[in-house]
Amino acid sequence: MKRNQLAAGSLAVLLFSSGAAVGALGHRYYSEAVVSAKNSDDFRHRYVSEMQSTLRLTPAQIGKLETILDETKAKYKAVRDSYRPEMASIKAEQIERVKSILTPQQVPAYERLVAEREKRSRAQEEHEHQEEKRRDQERKAKAGS
Repeated sequence: MKRNQLAAGSLAVLLFSSGAAVGALGHRYYSEAVVSAKNSDDFRHRYVSEMQSTLRLTPAQIGKLETILDETKAKYKAVRDSYRPEMASIKAEQIERVKSILTPQQVPAYERLVAEREKRSRAQEEHEHQEEKRRDQERKAKAGS
């Protein structure tokens, strides 16, 4: 009887350990496969690293890849900048339409809400702009070394 209990206990520990090991390995492979970039700079670094390791890029090729990525980023920015005025117009129209359904007492609170949201948005854009400038300066410094 004791022998059966010992075998059952050992089997349970083995089964639990196997499940834990499979779970840990699954999590590791899942987290490697999922994009975990926190910002565009992290994404870019991972992309360049993956290209370098997978394709065995030479330093000259990496330099050209960096140039391609910089040019692509500038093109994306130009497109974003070109549609911003139209987006602002659509947003202004939405604000006016929302105001039209509000009571006169609700309008000032709504305007404060919109102003707060705009302030947070501008602060976030400014922060992202400063971070982008800093990263560009770091990249230029690395390229110059």
